[in-house]
Amino acid sequence: MLSDEARADFGLPDPANCSGSIMQVSTSSPRDLRPSHFKSPKCRGLVAIPVHDVLLRHALEQASLDSSVQEIHYRDGPLLECPRVSLAGVVLRTEVGAFLLRAQEVRPEYSEKDDARRKFVLRNYGLQLLERDAQDILREPMHSNARNVWSHAGERVSLTDRLRLSVALNAGPQRIVELEERVRLDCDVVAAICVLACENLVQLRLCDAPLGPETIVVEA
Repeated sequence: MLSDEARADFGLPDPANCSGSIMQVSTSSPRDLRPSHFKSPKCRGLVAIPVHDVLLRHALEQASLDSSVQEIHYRDGPLLECPRVSLAGVVLRTEVGAFLLRAQEVRPEYSEKDDARRKFVLRNYGLQLLERDAQDILREPMHSNARNVWSHAGERVSLTDRLRLSVALNAGPQRIVELEERVRLDCDVVAAICVLACENLVQLRLCDAPLGPETIVVEA
């Protein structure tokens, strides 16, 4: 049994004060206790994005692998009162415009009037609102695919292996299994391709099926 001192060190409650209640543990995506950062070649000026929420990190990982997203950056902005909307946050720039990203457990509901007001205000700042909830962000296979790809971020791929893959992809889009047959690398082919995807050097088709031998690879 833990001593009172040890219990205090770990932030555990005193059993005498619990009155038989059961401690509730949240299984939802919490806010990180410490701020972290997300960095991708798509980040404007290679400036890392501050991330305080697990869902936002997942959304950023997916956005960085989305060929339609050209640039990611964080903008400061005021909190407007009427309608109540913050202009601060992550912005995804695409061919069709700039989107202010909101990642949250449940997508809020607005009346048609409030929704029109919010869109009007954001439009005046050159923005559109992109709200993604947990159900959307955690949808498979994209969620697991993006997590798998980013699990290889920062791993070493030699210059020789990079050149071999680049030469092979000059022939056009190919499945991973085809690249394995054509290119002999000094490292795992899937891991190397994931590293290059994180560096925005190749694009992967990740929305339709789990990452694997049939995944299509395109040179970015």
